[in-house]
Amino acid sequence: MRAPILVPTVLRNLAKKPATNLFPETEPVPIPEDFRGIISYNVDKCVGCRMCVTVCPAGVFVYLPDIRKVALWTARCVFCKQCVDVCPTGALRMSNDFLLASYDNYDDKFIPLKEEKIEEVRRKLEEKKKAKGQGV
Repeated sequence: MRAPILVPTVLRNLAKKPATNLFPETEPVPIPEDFRGIISYNVDKCVGCRMCVTVCPAGVFVYLPDIRKVALWTARCVFCKQCVDVCPTGALRMSNDFLLASYDNYDDKFIPLKEEKIEEVRRKLEEKKKAKGQGV
């Protein structure tokens, strides 16, 4: 009877080192230049064009019309980078962060636009409206 084809491969690999990086015990491997980490969002650059909302296949973006910005739920992200490619102002970019494990989908690291920042943007918009009203 002939030995299965996999047996020689298994025996050869028993003597080799693991092909994977034992990350928690060792340093992680260097990140390549075109790595797609978690989305980084610069709220101040965002003009509220909603292009990211249109192209996102995972439904990460929610448009907030009262402040003309988008809110992100990055725990849904599939790292396709379509939003980054389509953003006209460069408000979105892919970071090098890859340690994303969490038991909580509502963890702070998954919500770049927090309630405090939304309130700050609302205050700035109101101040601009008041300044325009006084300047007329």
